Amino acid sequence: MTSYLPRLAHNLVRGAFMELYLTPKPGLVDLCDCGAHPELSVPRMETSLKIVSLYLMDLCDAVLSGEDLATRVRIGVAAERAVQRTVGSSCHKGYIFLGGLVLCASACAPGRDEASLRCSITELAELFFEQGEPGSAHRVRNRFQGGGIREEALAGLPSLFDEALPVYRRELAGGGNRGSAVFAMMGRLMQTVEDSTTLRSGGRSGLKTVREDGRLLERMVAQRDDFIAFLAQRNAHYVSRSLTMGGVAGLLALALAWLSHTGELEAA
Repeated sequence: MTSYLPRLAHNLVRGAFMELYLTPKPGLVDLCDCGAHPELSVPRMETSLKIVSLYLMDLCDAVLSGEDLATRVRIGVAAERAVQRTVGSSCHKGYIFLGGLVLCASACAPGRDEASLRCSITELAELFFEQGEPGSAHRVRNRFQGGGIREEALAGLPSLFDEALPVYRRELAGGGNRGSAVFAMMGRLMQTVEDSTTLRSGGRSGLKTVREDGRLLERMVAQRDDFIAFLAQRNAHYVSRSLTMGGVAGLLALALAWLSHTGELEAA
């Protein structure tokens, strides 16, 4: 456990950086532009991720030293505030929650397999949400009747384990490479994630757009079409509508982190 958790924390950071650099991503910050986020840039996101990295290491220490859930939550809240203060944005708020949830759940999971981890994630999420949920997330969920990150966590992250990871593995088994498999994951997540940032920026029609584009992307990857050109073209549309998909980005980062942790990225 003393070596497993720090290695997982390292891979959680690595996954977030890999997601940042993945290009193109409609409406999101990448190596081409800032998407629908004029206040952000790659350097600003990198600064945020350095804070996230320190947070995950601090959280890892807290878990290993037996700190209770309330203390771990305070560490997460402090990280959110540090990002907001330093970068002027809450750009990695969702990933701070997701990464912390997976890290803490891994410490109390009965095994190293994904089924055990999912059970542990569900149990920990239940404890966390008994204490309430952030006001903005609650308002978005009520306004659009969406489950968002809360329901995702309580269900054991189905978008990760039931959707993204199987798609990645299936694309590789079908003759694809790591690059095509990662974009296939993004396409599937665009279809399945009840993304609160999309709902805030574009409402239900925006979520419909993201889901339709996700279906096209996954199909284009499977058919070996030019999905890079498609994504670049859709980015212009998303920017014109100020449409984004931060929840998809967070879960994609988490998928990349887990695949890095299992060694599957390197194997590809």
